[in-house]
Amino acid sequence: MGQKLAKFIKPPILIELVGDLEGGKTVLVKAIAKGIGIKQTITSPTFNIHRSYEAPNGMRLEHFDLYRLSDDEIVLNELLDSLESPKSIVCTEWANHFTTLANNDKLTIECHYISDTERKYVFSAQGNKANSIIKDLKK
Repeated sequence: MGQKLAKFIKPPILIELVGDLEGGKTVLVKAIAKGIGIKQTITSPTFNIHRSYEAPNGMRLEHFDLYRLSDDEIVLNELLDSLESPKSIVCTEWANHFTTLANNDKLTIECHYISDTERKYVFSAQGNKANSIIKDLKK
């Protein structure tokens, strides 16, 4: 599903990943990365907070994990700087830990653990780009 989603993403865009532990947030980011052509191994930035990857076409995947934070101004500024780049796809795990994180155009994906082999994803959108992604996914 992440690879299919990647076909419709047009940067800059914020993708918020929220939900259960083991809900598949990092796995989804890995699939998005693969879908935009990133060959590097994608790892969870849990302890690093932020990892950055460049796709062959010049797009950048900015991967944040905010699990251990809440409204940290330095990280928030780094995240907002990433969003200012016209080639950035910003995927933020545990975005709900940041109450001040606001963006006019964002795709929110709730990631729910069902079983060891099953996950449920619920999409919502705010803004034209994010709404367009959801419409394209439904086709």
